[in-house]
Amino acid sequence: MTRPAVLSAVGGAALWGTIGPVASLFTDQERLASSGIRIAIGACTLFALGGRPFTRAWRRRDIAPLLAAAIGLAGFQLCYFAAVGVSGVAISTAVSIGLAPVLTGLWTAVAGRGRPTGWWFAGTALAVSGLALLMLGGTAGIILSPKGLALSTVAAACFSLQAVSIRHLADRHADTVVLTAMFAIATLVLTPVTIAYASPSLLTGKALVSLLYLGTITAGVSYWLFAYGIRHLGAPAAITISLLEPACAAAIAALLLGERMTGGQWTGIGLICGAIVLTTISSTSPEPAAVPIRHRAPVTHRPDATTPHTITAPPHQGDPA
Repeated sequence: MTRPAVLSAVGGAALWGTIGPVASLFTDQERLASSGIRIAIGACTLFALGGRPFTRAWRRRDIAPLLAAAIGLAGFQLCYFAAVGVSGVAISTAVSIGLAPVLTGLWTAVAGRGRPTGWWFAGTALAVSGLALLMLGGTAGIILSPKGLALSTVAAACFSLQAVSIRHLADRHADTVVLTAMFAIATLVLTPVTIAYASPSLLTGKALVSLLYLGTITAGVSYWLFAYGIRHLGAPAAITISLLEPACAAAIAALLLGERMTGGQWTGIGLICGAIVLTTISSTSPEPAAVPIRHRAPVTHRPDATTPHTITAPPHQGDPA
């Protein structure tokens, strides 16, 4: 089950990597509005894939993680795009995407779902190093704005929060059910922003095709694949694999859009790919928790005042003595 789960998480991250090239067709204002429209179309896609959240019995204990997942989804959209406007794409992506695996591992440990393995720590460190080379290796000027860093950190927390919440809900509900409900609530949260920044230009042919692709493929299908990875690999491993997203985006920009990349950036992509291998090892060879061994004293049967004397019949011939 591990290999399909890894491939599923990789597929979801690779689809996310196409968001940047497609979103570059929009202006900053259109991009904020398109994020809410993308989530709404994603909800419809997940509903078509079988998500029927309103026909399931939701218990009281499901409400908090469901709201947390929806807020995490909506919060990442808003905080990440706001951080990009302040600090630029490079530093915002490096912080918001790179910090998410670390937060996910910490939250998972605090929630009592197991301490991340040594392979996970190694893979995450390698992936974050590769992401730093990828995002910062070809940038001449870095804008270190306290506001931008704060927004990027909140975006990372939101990204991690939605993954942990999805894993929690997956114990009791199907992936499509969880995701459809999560996307529907996130759509409601983002509706004021969508209305405030929507413009008639989003109704043109190219914009509509782009929105359909972003909502159907990079939201509905990609999250469906990603949730399958979370269910079988755990949130920390799946989030580490999601660092493949900026690597795919950079490779697409270089190979299809003609953008130039430095040797350090290609090295960063290689490190991220290597991190996925280590993360796969961590999901197939978990480190067992240390269990104390209790030494028990040998039991000797001695007849005493409280224990009746037992008479054992001699073994039959042919039986082991």
